[in-house]
Amino acid sequence: MRNIFKIFGVILLTLVLSFSAYSNGLNLNGMGAKAISMGGAFIAVADDYSAVFWNPAGLTQMDKANLSVFSSILIPTGTYKYAPAGIDIETKSKVFPAPALTYYKPLSDKLIFGLTFYATSGIGAYWDGKPLVPFNTGFPHNKRVYKWESKVGGLTASPVIAYKVSDKFSLGVTLNITYGFLNMNKEAMTTQYSEDTKGIGFGATIGALFKPSDKFSIGFTFKTPQKIKLKGDLKLDTLNKVIPIPGFPTSVEITREITWPLWAGVGIAFKPFDKLTIAFDAQYTNWGKLDKIPAKTDNAMWNKNLGKGSIIGKTAFELEWKDAIQYRVGVDYKLSDKFSLRGGYYYDPAPGPEATLNILLPSVSYNVFTAGFGYHTDKIVLDAGFEYLSGTDRDADLAGVVAKKAMPGTHGMKILVPTISLTIIF
Repeated sequence: MRNIFKIFGVILLTLVLSFSAYSNGLNLNGMGAKAISMGGAFIAVADDYSAVFWNPAGLTQMDKANLSVFSSILIPTGTYKYAPAGIDIETKSKVFPAPALTYYKPLSDKLIFGLTFYATSGIGAYWDGKPLVPFNTGFPHNKRVYKWESKVGGLTASPVIAYKVSDKFSLGVTLNITYGFLNMNKEAMTTQYSEDTKGIGFGATIGALFKPSDKFSIGFTFKTPQKIKLKGDLKLDTLNKVIPIPGFPTSVEITREITWPLWAGVGIAFKPFDKLTIAFDAQYTNWGKLDKIPAKTDNAMWNKNLGKGSIIGKTAFELEWKDAIQYRVGVDYKLSDKFSLRGGYYYDPAPGPEATLNILLPSVSYNVFTAGFGYHTDKIVLDAGFEYLSGTDRDADLAGVVAKKAMPGTHGMKILVPTISLTIIF
């Protein structure tokens, strides 16, 4: 057992170091190579380590202790076109790991306990600032190249316990402790705007799994919202050099409140014959909680000027996001006792309207196609696959542009995501 925890510690350190490089946070809405390969239609399946995310009640299907390591590798390509300014650009070429580490141990034939660390979802983008010079305040005189970058995301630790109420019904619950962050760089009033904030939030996931037979199961999952107070620094690098303002410092402490939204889902899975599993999910996200992301600072003059038309630009983000439902379908076909093939599809509607489109907090509708395979023995399970998110280009609404809520032009995004996981069974 001591060796197990040494291994756990080494892998945990690796995960934390990987997370330090996890900079984009584009929303993948999922966890686990098998689950992702099945299009994320996993609430009623939930038969591996990723059940902690999809439906913790499914962990009761494990009868041995196991340690799992997982990672997605995000390869995004964002696009932005605005013909009147001659802009036709893509995001900088980057790859971003989104790792997870889990350990589970049955405490009895009905009770299982576990601990999971994983990178949560978010949004963001990295752009070359040179083509965006036409958006500088004071253009054409201000031709400085600014950073245009954003990242919103988090790392969650989830202790979990699952209990088999009967042979056909199980319950599970997790405590979600999330370290969240928001970083932003953009041009504001002829100066470089830089924001770096972070904070801690708490929530829970509750799941139920009803499996009346080996051929059919139904699952329910509910994730509570997590309100996180983000604190950090906001800087304007040259403001007082360009426009001296007494009592208006170029660096202040900023506080935001951001809510990771409520999430709920229902799924069914059935086996028309022994080798084939077909699963369907409907998953609801209360994105309306991100209608706005307010902000305040420790300086009275800054607080007075945080709104629309202020000297530092619009610091309180107005997203006007709406609730959305994803519909998912996935299949798993066993080629043999050791090998499986998987595939899936889901539609992920954009939560934000055309009236608030911007390049730093992208909101795109995706058609998502997935595929993968699995190999397992009594001691190891290896799963791998990929997810391709094909985004639909969106044109900013004219009224939103006039109101300075949206950046004019056409916004797009596509993401390729290879995934892999390894489980060691003890």
